[in-house]
Amino acid sequence: MGRFVKIILGGIGLLYLWCLYVYVSTPIRTDIVKSGKLEDYENTVAYVIRKEDLLYSNVAGSFNGIAKEGEKVAKGAKVATVYKNNIDQKIQDIVKDIDERIVKIKNSQVQNDIFAGDIAKLEDRIDNKVNDIIDVTYVKSGTKLSQLKTDINSILDKKLIISGEKGASGYNLDELQKEKEKYESQLKSSKLDLIAENAGIVSYTIDQMEQFLNPVNIKEFTPSGFTALDNMEFDNNAATKPGQAVAKIIDNFEWYLGFVIEDQKIYDLKEGDRVQVRFNDSDYATVGAAVYYISREESGKKVVVLALNRHIDSIYRHRKVDVDIIQHTYSGLKIPTSAIRVQGGKVGVYVLRKRIAKFCEVDVLYKTGDFAIVKENNLNERGLLLYDEIVVKSNDIQEGTLVQ
Repeated sequence: MGRFVKIILGGIGLLYLWCLYVYVSTPIRTDIVKSGKLEDYENTVAYVIRKEDLLYSNVAGSFNGIAKEGEKVAKGAKVATVYKNNIDQKIQDIVKDIDERIVKIKNSQVQNDIFAGDIAKLEDRIDNKVNDIIDVTYVKSGTKLSQLKTDINSILDKKLIISGEKGASGYNLDELQKEKEKYESQLKSSKLDLIAENAGIVSYTIDQMEQFLNPVNIKEFTPSGFTALDNMEFDNNAATKPGQAVAKIIDNFEWYLGFVIEDQKIYDLKEGDRVQVRFNDSDYATVGAAVYYISREESGKKVVVLALNRHIDSIYRHRKVDVDIIQHTYSGLKIPTSAIRVQGGKVGVYVLRKRIAKFCEVDVLYKTGDFAIVKENNLNERGLLLYDEIVVKSNDIQEGTLVQ
């Protein structure tokens, strides 16, 4: 070790010893009372339990999701289509192209009001051309008559396209619908439509836990069985193999969280109690929940299941979540626990009033290792108040001590 390094390390050691000496030798340290809050909570990993209707494919082939991942669908909605392996890809492409053309025509119809003025102008032009035909008929000019008929047909096509009754390719909406039905009839025997039996959120992520982590099983959960989930790797699989689930409809109205916890940490919880749940993986969203089920104890542990009915964005994608279970939140005056003393069997703190130490009793609502929440007492002359200066460290202090 170089000489320079030894000097640096020696300097750091001397600085540490000096700070320790100053801290220990300082007779009194004080702090200002502020308002605050503390939470009585436990951090844990919880499993999302929900009603999930699985949609199965009984054919092998290509999968086409119609509803988007996370989309809400109504009961009876078409979620996806599975095409058999022997299906003609050209026919699929034709149907897809027709769908796109139908959408364009429908969009044009939506914009009818925007182009109403253009349609009126085209109708005026048609009326003028008709009058011209009447005039030309008197002079018996076949060439002009043929040209006028061509002009009228051209104007009519423009009107139909603008109004949405006809696509730019020359097909109108009815013709396209009929053509689509013709090709779909060829596909019908080679495809399987997956229909939502209930309303909910669509997901194509299948983790093989849909049947176990289901609300119908909650009353059967045990600590040993639930702990086994920690060693499992969830298989997110959406392959279209015969007889396999390829999508699911998630009930997003009511869902549950289940977790294993030491009994001593929830000794005062009972079914029906309300708690707050903070989701640490979802921008710290905090929602209310009710204690739905508490299992019997096994080796000092219990399974607790909470019921929730508030939607959280993207929660449907997760099975395991990091959460804080907040049993209580205490608000009041926040003070260091080192300031709390017991004098004559009474709990309180020393407050400096005109630099003289006075013992004030406090009602401690909750405390952790470092801080405590106590009630503010502004009705008592010797009660603790906001912004009071309190003694947090002192080698020897008592009622009436003058503090410089």
